[in-house]
Amino acid sequence: MARRFLVLCVCAAVVFGIFHWTAGNASADERHSIMDAVFSAIENAENLDLSDGNIKISSYEGPVSNKDKKFMALLRAKIRLAHIFRHLEYPEENLKILKGYEVVRMMLAAAASGSLNTEGAPFDLGDYIVFQLILPLELEPLIKELPAYYTAVKSKADWQEKFNLILETGDAWGPSLNRGKTFHLAGFPKVNTKKEYTMAIDVEFKDESLYYSEADSSIEAWLYSFWLRRYQEGSMETVKTILDWLNKKLDEVEKAVG
Repeated sequence: MARRFLVLCVCAAVVFGIFHWTAGNASADERHSIMDAVFSAIENAENLDLSDGNIKISSYEGPVSNKDKKFMALLRAKIRLAHIFRHLEYPEENLKILKGYEVVRMMLAAAASGSLNTEGAPFDLGDYIVFQLILPLELEPLIKELPAYYTAVKSKADWQEKFNLILETGDAWGPSLNRGKTFHLAGFPKVNTKKEYTMAIDVEFKDESLYYSEADSSIEAWLYSFWLRRYQEGSMETVKTILDWLNKKLDEVEKAVG
């Protein structure tokens, strides 16, 4: 049971990008408390109004076009994930529990009956992640784009040396991403060439619910640094396997709907 629960949490870690699951030695009550906070944050992110009419996008580097649908979808995914992290890092005392322990029970039930073999996983595990996390948070563009950056990383024979050099330039907060130019200067290709992908974006919400600023980052930097973090923690190949599995599930959903 504990192993299956861990597998499910690894899948969630892929979705969230930088999650470090440390509940292996936690008690059942502690795990429930952690998951309750996680899914409360997810519910808040799911309810964000990210429509064009509610967000104003700008950058100190110049005007930002919102015409590229993929760019906008990735930006929305990043904002939702940033919102989740903010709620988990700085939880409010009156954090509203919306799905709460019902979600925990569903997660545990799915983990208990799901297969540990990702190539032949039945309904429970894969479909839960897809229908309860990826689709409600509109993360499918991110899940589909990350493999392209994995391929870009692996396109260089000395990619490990390049990653090590980038990591060596960092401090306690990590290396400077320089809006993605750090990876380009190291010799990795530009995956998305439009200027918006390497601009530091500021997003203001007209309903004043959130302000988001990328500062040193960008979409290109974010997607490359995802794999840099996975390399640093030693989970790169495991995460790629799970992403491939999730993308297969997403393709099945699209075919069923289409």
